Amino acid sequence: MLLDNWLAQRAETCPDRIAVATADGSIDYAALEAEATSLARRLAAKGVRRDSTVAISMQPGIDYVAAMHALMKLGATAFPLDPRLSPDERAAALGAQIPALVVESADDLAGHEADLPLLGELDLDAPFTKVLTSGTSGSARAIEHSYGNHLWSAVGSAFNLGVDPGDRWLCCVPLFHVSGVSILLRSAIYGTTAVVHDGFDLDRVAESLEEDGITIVSLVTTMLTRLIDAGAAIERPRAILVGGGPVPDEIIEEALGLGATVVQTYGLTEASSQVTTLAPEDSHRKRGSAGRPLLTTHVRIQDGEILVQGPTVAPASLADDGWLHTGDSGHIDPDGFLWVEGRLDDVIVTGGENVAPAEVEEVLSAHPDVLEAAVIGRPDPDWQNAVVAVLVANGAAEPDRDSLRSWCSARLAPYKVPKRFELVAELPRTASGKLRRGELR
Repeated sequence: MLLDNWLAQRAETCPDRIAVATADGSIDYAALEAEATSLARRLAAKGVRRDSTVAISMQPGIDYVAAMHALMKLGATAFPLDPRLSPDERAAALGAQIPALVVESADDLAGHEADLPLLGELDLDAPFTKVLTSGTSGSARAIEHSYGNHLWSAVGSAFNLGVDPGDRWLCCVPLFHVSGVSILLRSAIYGTTAVVHDGFDLDRVAESLEEDGITIVSLVTTMLTRLIDAGAAIERPRAILVGGGPVPDEIIEEALGLGATVVQTYGLTEASSQVTTLAPEDSHRKRGSAGRPLLTTHVRIQDGEILVQGPTVAPASLADDGWLHTGDSGHIDPDGFLWVEGRLDDVIVTGGENVAPAEVEEVLSAHPDVLEAAVIGRPDPDWQNAVVAVLVANGAAEPDRDSLRSWCSARLAPYKVPKRFELVAELPRTASGKLRRGELR
């Protein structure tokens, strides 16, 4: 199936509407289309052709977005990479893939324009991006998405959250993860504005929520917690999407109490971002749920594992049975809402009982002296694995171990109560904010 180029369409239908806004300025759809066209010809002069792969290792900004759209016009594949990677790390990320070009700055995009026809249509089955997984359970893998994967992801999100021409989606998550890529692409599909930050800076994000007319923002739990503690205007956006893992109930409750519309989302790189997202109208009655599956996406539970199917799933990620086996555990309630419990391989077997770390982490995170909690299993001669809590203190005072133990004992079955409590300055996380649990074991 062929579709007209998204950006070219928006340059015709809403040429003066701001496409991308950054700290350094903004660009409307007509100007972005002109820049992407010029850039496509410059990239062609550097040898980029249809089916080429171009690694984009730039800082977020207008040039970054223009480069993505330029590659569409050439039929080339964009491979976003973390600009902080060392040469060895970049080589490992690319694997056997040898890119036609590595773009590290606007200087790499300069040069003369080649005179050749550009693609005016997009083949929905053709590859467009290769995006690395977050690598929380091992080495990151490159997932190839088609134009159709991204389009159906945008359509599903629109049916759930709605679209207003004045929407301004704040992107303060990495552009080298699917969460950031999807914000850029769905904004262009909708003809709305992507407000792009160079990562998450608390003061800048708080200022943006206050002054930039942000209507939607994507965060992970740690970002939301910091914004709450800073007294940011989290009540202003019409939707705050929080992903990256189960969100402690007390954090959602606090945010809702401040007037924010917090909707938990569950997504994967393999599924082009969102799989399920709580609708804003369900944010109170289904607090803690990740919502229902998006339009065209199907979810089922098999032996406790979340399985996903639909046109947003990268074809190479499907198993022989036609489903994406996520490795995540969860359940679907009678109303069809998904409740994510964590990673299957995170389950701690202790004394013959199974303990889900997320459940214990939620209890610990509600303790007034705990800012963050991670629960792991460590080998133990008596219990097979002992439940261990690794904590970040909420303030300078060190939490009292006996108090923590009593707190957990009042809220959890005895076998779920941590045998040990350890304090750290911060928990190890990926660039997208997901916990690197393996580093704590």
